[in-house]
Amino acid sequence: MRFVVFLDIDGVLNTRTTVKRTPYGYTGIDDARVKILANAIEKCGGGDIVLSSDWKVMDRNHEDYRYLVSKLGQCGLEISDHTIDKERKRGLGVKEYLELHPEIEEFVILDDQKFDFEHYKKIWERLLITNGIERAEFASRTPAVEAILFRDYIKA
Repeated sequence: MRFVVFLDIDGVLNTRTTVKRTPYGYTGIDDARVKILANAIEKCGGGDIVLSSDWKVMDRNHEDYRYLVSKLGQCGLEISDHTIDKERKRGLGVKEYLELHPEIEEFVILDDQKFDFEHYKKIWERLLITNGIERAEFASRTPAVEAILFRDYIKA
């Protein structure tokens, strides 16, 4: 069984109140929020991070992308892959990723926006809407079990 977290960065690992900055001066990443993510993934028995954030379009050698990788790495996390989507259709990007990777049996999505997720029932039920990971809430009125467990692990 393979567990995956589809991860947005802005609004999940940082918020408007974040004071840290990336090398290029954009909103940085809060170490405490990375630790929350790492702990939740560990409590799930481990899992892969698939980047669904706009950060995925950065060149892998860009200083800000290396900054992201370094921040995740401090808690033993690494990005295993990323979705491919255009025109802010993250739901479609996750759907297509899952179709290409049938070995993924369980997943959650962490994002601060709803985009087109609601168009895909299986995806919508696993979406946790955030304003900082510690304030994750269910998008769906009937969340999937893995979304319920993952949120409980975040709140613990």
